[in-house]
Amino acid sequence: MRQLFRLFQILLLTIGLVASHTAPGQSGKGLVWKITGKGLKEPSYLFGTYHLLTNSYLNEISQVKQSLAKTKGVVVEAVIDSSKLQSMAMMAIMPDKKISGMISPEEAKLVSAELEALMGVNLAAVDQLKPSSVIVLMTVLYAQKLNAMILKKYPGQPMDVHLATVAKRDLKTVTPLETIEQQMDLLYNHFPLEEQARQLVIFVKQKEISEQSQAKLLEIYLEHDLEKLYRYADSLPKDMGNSDFLLKDRNEAWMKTLPGLMAKESQFIAVGALHLAGPDGLISLLQKQGYTVTPVN
Repeated sequence: MRQLFRLFQILLLTIGLVASHTAPGQSGKGLVWKITGKGLKEPSYLFGTYHLLTNSYLNEISQVKQSLAKTKGVVVEAVIDSSKLQSMAMMAIMPDKKISGMISPEEAKLVSAELEALMGVNLAAVDQLKPSSVIVLMTVLYAQKLNAMILKKYPGQPMDVHLATVAKRDLKTVTPLETIEQQMDLLYNHFPLEEQARQLVIFVKQKEISEQSQAKLLEIYLEHDLEKLYRYADSLPKDMGNSDFLLKDRNEAWMKTLPGLMAKESQFIAVGALHLAGPDGLISLLQKQGYTVTPVN
């Protein structure tokens, strides 16, 4: 169980890595966007993060530091409360079911072999984890494995954690759009357990796509090209269920909160880059509400 809690820690800021199926839009290049108009007294800024990159990479995006300095508040997807880590980890556990009981013996062997190769543990070690949590964990490990050289180049805190830390240090307000519990509920309870098990088998059978996609997504992110990022994401297989609940639905929910926050004071809004582009992305949704959204060059 202690090992599971340790592994769980790397899941907390990675929800964006598994939300990779959405339509592309005309958002163009740039990770930092300026929001003006519609009566805003001061501009706010929107920044697309990559959850496995750290604060040291921010040194290569001068627009982040410049824009952050101009704002009075920071908005992030969620703020981690380390004291709740164990209780949150329990949300990923099935007390009365096992993955091996929801898939065939042949599928169990396939999944177990991939877990052995990737993590050094067999299916029995994670058998009572909800299948979706295993998918998330494997996605993160694929991303770390395929991008090891790049990620090693940028040590430090995850972007989201660093930005919240800097905001608190500078006495800025820090506003989470969601709680970690809400994020865990989305990941682990949206689909029925049997459907999650089916998705896990598909995920393992398509492991080459999973591996390649994580490498490609980071490669494109480093180009700061949101349109290209979404065009690629939209080309990936979509046989693991609709992902609107991870992107579209959350964006719409956030849009009920962001206008009020920006009207109150200037905000630096940092969310996963996959949330920015496309017809249902935050850039488009803000523009539809009458804001002017332009890249910061």
